[in-house]
Amino acid sequence: MVSSPHEAHHRIFQENPGLFTSAFHTLGIPFPEPVAVSLMDTDLTEIRPLERHVDTLLRIDVADGGSLLLAIEAQGKKDPDKRSSWAYYLAHLFAKFRYPCVLLVVCRDKGTAEWAAEPIHIGLDKHPSLVAHPLVLGPHNVPMVTDADAAAVFAEFTEAGLGATPAREIWRNLMGTGLSHFRGFVAESFRDEGRDEGRVEGRAEDILRILAVRGVAVPDEARQRITECKDLAVLDVWFERAVTATTTDAVLAEI
Repeated sequence: MVSSPHEAHHRIFQENPGLFTSAFHTLGIPFPEPVAVSLMDTDLTEIRPLERHVDTLLRIDVADGGSLLLAIEAQGKKDPDKRSSWAYYLAHLFAKFRYPCVLLVVCRDKGTAEWAAEPIHIGLDKHPSLVAHPLVLGPHNVPMVTDADAAAVFAEFTEAGLGATPAREIWRNLMGTGLSHFRGFVAESFRDEGRDEGRVEGRAEDILRILAVRGVAVPDEARQRITECKDLAVLDVWFERAVTATTTDAVLAEI
């Protein structure tokens, strides 16, 4: 039950709306000169469900025994509406889980990355009530990959991220030769049957690795189906789905 002292602390502003300007002046905080004040509905409950999906959400248990939440968003272009969504994600996650929350935005170009890295201010310019500082990865600050195994995984992610574009075919051709030399193979090895088997096994391992990193549970039956598949084209489709799917059923759905 709401107490009288509680009511008194805020209802005084309803009775005398201009009082808040004096309060701000007393605190030394600049406040715009009001020309009208209107009472609004205080019920902030969502009447209808709103679909809000963060691209990837990870709970990370750290060495000191605590945990934090890492929300990852892939952003392909500037979108002003996204910034308010990001602030909502962080506030909602903290209210729901009570874990420290970190927002990581991954961008494909420097311009979008610089835009995404700008702090999100909510409130007055000189005294914001809430400020969100996204962490941003883009082509301007991602270090060069020098490890062969890591390069193979990033190459696959890059291929999936290019989608059905001419750039994807160019990337495939580059990786079909350049990455093989990076790993110490010669071009003739691509025509070798053993190499084909290795590509199949490697693709299956990449699918399982992606699902593990994203925290998607893989039942034994699904794991067996992935590891025993010998069709590289099917594995390619499963790989692309593994980047965004939230269940193994979605990954292995009929093609």
